[in-house]
Amino acid sequence: MAMPSAGSDLAARRGLLHRGETAIIMVTSLLFTLAALTWSYRAKLACGGAPFDANGRSVRFPVGDPNAVIPCYSDLMFLWVGRDIDNHVFPYIHGSIAEDGHLIGGVVEYPVLSGLLMWLGAIGQHTDLGFFMQSALILTPFALVTTILLAWMSRWWVLLWAATPPLVLYAFHNWELPVVFTSVAAIAVMAWGASPGRTTGERRLSLRTSAIIASVILAVGFSLKIYPGLFVLPLALYVLTRGERGDDEIDAAGAVKRAFDWAGAAWVVVAAVITTLVAQVPFMVAGFEGWKAALEFQGQRKADVDTNTFWYWGVRPLLNGDTDLYNAVVGVASPLLIIASVVVAVYLAWRQYRIDGVFPWIGASFALLAGFMLFHKVHSPQYTLWVLPFFVLLRVPWGAIAIYLVTDVILDLTIFRLFGILNSGAPMKWWVEGGVNLGVWAHAILLAYFLVTAARMQVREPLASLQRTQLPPRPPLTRLADADAGAAWHWLGTPVLGRAGVTLRPLHITDAEALAAVAAGHPGLGRWTSDVPGDTASAAEWITAAHHDSRRLAFAVIDDATGEVVGTTSYYDVDQANATLAIGYTYYAPSAQGTVINPAAKLMLLDYAFTHAGATRVVWHTHSGNEQSRAAIAKLGATFEGLLAKHRRFDGGWRTTAQYAMTDDDWDAARAALAERVDQLVAAR
Repeated sequence: MAMPSAGSDLAARRGLLHRGETAIIMVTSLLFTLAALTWSYRAKLACGGAPFDANGRSVRFPVGDPNAVIPCYSDLMFLWVGRDIDNHVFPYIHGSIAEDGHLIGGVVEYPVLSGLLMWLGAIGQHTDLGFFMQSALILTPFALVTTILLAWMSRWWVLLWAATPPLVLYAFHNWELPVVFTSVAAIAVMAWGASPGRTTGERRLSLRTSAIIASVILAVGFSLKIYPGLFVLPLALYVLTRGERGDDEIDAAGAVKRAFDWAGAAWVVVAAVITTLVAQVPFMVAGFEGWKAALEFQGQRKADVDTNTFWYWGVRPLLNGDTDLYNAVVGVASPLLIIASVVVAVYLAWRQYRIDGVFPWIGASFALLAGFMLFHKVHSPQYTLWVLPFFVLLRVPWGAIAIYLVTDVILDLTIFRLFGILNSGAPMKWWVEGGVNLGVWAHAILLAYFLVTAARMQVREPLASLQRTQLPPRPPLTRLADADAGAAWHWLGTPVLGRAGVTLRPLHITDAEALAAVAAGHPGLGRWTSDVPGDTASAAEWITAAHHDSRRLAFAVIDDATGEVVGTTSYYDVDQANATLAIGYTYYAPSAQGTVINPAAKLMLLDYAFTHAGATRVVWHTHSGNEQSRAAIAKLGATFEGLLAKHRRFDGGWRTTAQYAMTDDDWDAARAALAERVDQLVAAR
């Protein structure tokens, strides 16, 4: 047998399995994403449709089907009227904010790149339904690419993104998908840059280069929605501390001194600033009033019922409904608490860096986001899409993920019904207000929890390995295949061998009673071989242990004349890569000793190993004091190779093992002698 060829073929098959499993993950997650997007699209599509008014607004908007499980309301469709999107006005540069706080002249309340995407979504459309459909077409690729990136960085954990309710509820609710893509893409760039190159084994990009590219992407995200800009700070600190390889310097006195990369950290910040200016300045120059109007709108926005924050549902009742006092408190407390949350998140992340030696920039980013979402005076339901990638990439406790997602569904299914009840003046339903409160408070508590714990959360594989410029562990199915490839049966199979009235077959758990009978009443069998089972229960344990040893193949030895099990023997320490194995774990009933049974069993085991399986070396181990066993092994033609001190545990202590071996070069001569001996014993019966 040509073993190197077989090994190469095996490696090729495992490589194909690895690539195949990766393809399965990608295809499965993309199919789930497409299913979620389709469901989301159909649910939101129900808001619009003929007849339309003079502005192209669907007359039935935003009610749709009042009995639908998922409320059809969509901000995409809502924004068609009131921001001059329906008039195809290029955003910001012709606009301003009216005295009553309404935006006019193409200004939308989002950063400039979101406004630009909305303008693109309206091109050629004349109704809110057409605007929604074209916007959904623009948003879809961002969802699909985000899925691909998350699948690459987390494998099956991507299903937390692709197969949970938020993507159905919010994919086409607002313009969240592009901004979520930027945060995920920035992490992916850092991972790809740090991952080992196929030819060199070194990281593909320097830490500075990776971080600068990631910073540019985060700045683009900042110009879509604000929050990715928060991540530039932990990214800069990650570069400052030299990433996963935070090298230390030794000063003149021999003391360890942290080696900080101040220039690299500065470049990360500068790259973000320059990118932001490139995105913002053209709009500022072309129409400063319109650009500023979006900021003023956000500054004037109140923490009302439609913001579903703890400010409205917690602080407002404490102030007895005094609206002016409430707005004043929120206006001051919200920004101060956001700043405080940044300080807390960075402090906790830095403390973790002092412990681990690596600044946890992804965990710190999650903590910053949690603090921003918790204390900002506006918290929209679709913000769940912001935290979802962190559930995928970090080892967030399952309970926290489950509670967050379940209460998010409850919040979404009640908040829009609450708006409808308030607008209609109908009596409030207890379960609607209760569902909103449950969602708001559960999210607030969990966001506070994420703020203080995210820096300690470990990154999932394979992202964790990629960041360390290591080869990531193989995915689950491939790992199982690797384990099977090293198992004894993978090379040797499970043969049934017969010769000279002796049969060897794989040992089964149902042989426990028969195996126990072999040693029953014969305690001397355990003199040299420990743990020889003398009862059915211990025999069952002995067989189970043999089966659990993947490098062992245990046989029952059967005397064909009686059909009874008269002993057992095993291949063990099976190593296909080196074409070696050992024969042992052998003992026989006293009635079988000195007969043809053991020589015939050894002839079959050796012939199968050398001739059929292509083994190059067979080893025996026996107690150094077992002269009978040593003589029997030497009689097979094996060569004594020496004594191994403290080689095996034995009888509460250690034994010195005598090792013998035979190679394939010796087998032809040994086989002829052993076969002649077996034939003589058969003839003498």
